[in-house]
Amino acid sequence: TVSNVLALMDEDPDFTYAMSSAQQYAWLEEEHPDLFARMKRRIEEGRFIPVGGMWVESDNMIPSGESLVRQITFGRRYFKEHLGVTPRGIWLPDSFGYTGSWPQIARRAGFDWFLTQKISWNDTTKFPHHSFMWEGIDGTRILTHFPPSDTYCSSMSMRELMYSQRNFLDKDLSRNAILLYGFGDGGGGPTREMTARIRRDHCTVPPSPPSRT
Repeated sequence: TVSNVLALMDEDPDFTYAMSSAQQYAWLEEEHPDLFARMKRRIEEGRFIPVGGMWVESDNMIPSGESLVRQITFGRRYFKEHLGVTPRGIWLPDSFGYTGSWPQIARRAGFDWFLTQKISWNDTTKFPHHSFMWEGIDGTRILTHFPPSDTYCSSMSMRELMYSQRNFLDKDLSRNAILLYGFGDGGGGPTREMTARIRRDHCTVPPSPPSRT
């Protein structure tokens, strides 16, 4: 995945990429140091964006509070010492549930926002918001975004863009919503076809900011 997205960055100056999980970076640093060095240069440019701040994209229901705190402690330590960054948001697109103490844990750890996608995996109850302030059991609140596309593996087709726009429930609060694209469930990331489709669509639809992954 990293090799693929670095190649896309060489070809497309507008392309950026976000990746979570300190463990992934640690493996890359140990097993592919040359690739790791190339990635770090893109991080310094602001085009390769470490997100999440945790060691892995942890389950959020079964682990104890201490376990979640350690996920953050070890993750943020790695990001700071090895990458020189401190992610400001929690990135858990595919976790199946969330503890009510999560806003408190995340905010006390210094995070400003939380992203998840898994809420859409429900054929019975439709969640009423996509951008909202999640209030935890102690009253702590954190800005939360739930992308309206109902996927983290979009191909950036016009159909998906239109669905995301129609499905976004909080247009009265924000004009912006995230559309996560690329091969994300198994790896690979975006493809040249996807980035080419974005550029083509920018030429045929009303103006919008350049897409960033």
